[in-house]
Amino acid sequence: MSQSVPVRIAMWSGPRNISTAMMRAWGNRPDTLVIDEPFYAYYLKATGKQHPGADEIIAFGETDWRKVIEQLTGPIPNGPSPFAGSGS
Repeated sequence: MSQSVPVRIAMWSGPRNISTAMMRAWGNRPDTLVIDEPFYAYYLKATGKQHPGADEIIAFGETDWRKVIEQLTGPIPNGPSPFAGSGS
């Protein structure tokens, strides 16, 4: 049995409602993993920017950008293709 190489898609869009719609559309696919704003915890910690909920985002998100890249490019849990989204 051959193992296929996953397709990795990184997508940015604006305005925010379009990015949310795209994230939900991709998330409804059983063969797709959606990762929303994977670098956001790192960004908040590195810049010290004030944001509602920043402490919680930093506490539960990955704050090492190298680990974020590893997670995005490494093995995929349960085999779906990751989708990394960000809205502005």
